[in-house]
Amino acid sequence: MDLVKRKEYAKARKNFEKTIEKGGREATLAGIYIDIIDACLDNNNPARYAKLASSLERETGGFEFGLTEIDPQKLAKECRLLAERIDISRMQGSTPAALEEKGNRFLDVARKYQSQIGNDSLKISEIVGIQVNTGIKEALHIQAWGYESIASGTVLTDPKRAAELLQNAYACRKQLGQDGQRDLDLIKAYSKSVKCWICGRPSTGEGVHFLAMPSDISPFMRSSGDDLLKSAPGDYNSVYVCRPCYTSISRRSDEIAREYHERAMQEMMAMEARLRAEIRSIGAYSAMRR
Repeated sequence: MDLVKRKEYAKARKNFEKTIEKGGREATLAGIYIDIIDACLDNNNPARYAKLASSLERETGGFEFGLTEIDPQKLAKECRLLAERIDISRMQGSTPAALEEKGNRFLDVARKYQSQIGNDSLKISEIVGIQVNTGIKEALHIQAWGYESIASGTVLTDPKRAAELLQNAYACRKQLGQDGQRDLDLIKAYSKSVKCWICGRPSTGEGVHFLAMPSDISPFMRSSGDDLLKSAPGDYNSVYVCRPCYTSISRRSDEIAREYHERAMQEMMAMEARLRAEIRSIGAYSAMRR
């Protein structure tokens, strides 16, 4: 155990392997020690925690790991939750359905941290060297991720609901002592409603359903006191354009730019061909002169 206390895990692991070879009661405990060491050395791998949880669940008596007193059943529960949390964080997919599923799974595991761990500190975090929280604080972190994930998918169809979800995420972050500025910025953007300068259609959700395009608005065009929804910000350096209009303009601009590029390339190729022909002609004339 001295090697464990000094965090010389590689050497300690070899000693525990020798103990397993000898068999007996100490071999079972040595196997658990090895699983703990593997989790310490690879502390972002959910499979390590799942394996450690299985080993701990078979152990009935308490023991020490270095200077830490271990309650095997309690630690197993923490390992299961941590493995689940890491698995969820690795979920791929950017569709609304995938983001909502990920968010709901985060909220589910957050509830488990609240009910199963509560105000107790997470011992597995202390052992493997990651941020140590209580179950309640860990739940708040995970809840914030959950609401943010669902909001990311929901904003495509319902920006105001996305803003409400982010209000929940912001509340979680404030309880954790964080400023939650990113959530606040998104709440403001997703709640904002304007009228498209081009088509006049109302839109909600800045950066998603409408965007600001740089523009030069003359004083004559700045009179909008009778409009309930603004079509330009107060500095009049840009206009608000709904995504359909914006993408139509952008794609047509790309087409025009591509046409000019292709025409320029054709002209360059033609010029190159003429130059090569002239060079060959000069070369032939020089050969005749010799």
